Amino acid sequence: MASKRVFFHRIPKYERLQRMSERCPSLDPDAAEAHIALKVVGDAVAAAMRKDLARHGISEGRFLVLALLLEQEPRSLTHSDLADLSGVTKGNITGLVDGLERDGFVRREGDRTDRRVSIISLTSAGKQLIEDVLPGHFARVAAIMAGLSASDRKSLVELLMKVRSGLTALE
Repeated sequence: MASKRVFFHRIPKYERLQRMSERCPSLDPDAAEAHIALKVVGDAVAAAMRKDLARHGISEGRFLVLALLLEQEPRSLTHSDLADLSGVTKGNITGLVDGLERDGFVRREGDRTDRRVSIISLTSAGKQLIEDVLPGHFARVAAIMAGLSASDRKSLVELLMKVRSGLTALE
């Protein structure tokens, strides 16, 4: 219970938001409260997941690359494939793959048809690492969502997609 106070003390009381809206008419207290709660909870979830991955000596980025390679097995992937699947830049992927290769978790081989392309695959050590991490990772995801019914989870996803559409409207 103490951890809730640590994270949720940053959500201002609704009355404070209402008072602020008197000074700044563009502030919608309901929207501000929802936004702040989403950010605080999202940050708390991300921090918890990062902390757990750190126990295994990997970052979120490394975890994602290893998980994508495992998911696509036996097919190997290129830097472009990994960038497309993960939603990050090829430059970010290159840095992640460099570190994973240095640590013996992935290998790069030249493409036989295009020398500019590298084919990336899991080593046995990389496969073992990600297979060791995944069960606990998914158990933590389930624990985080345990307070929600299946219907709640579906509603949450639908609501978050509406929030996402608000982001694209800003672009």
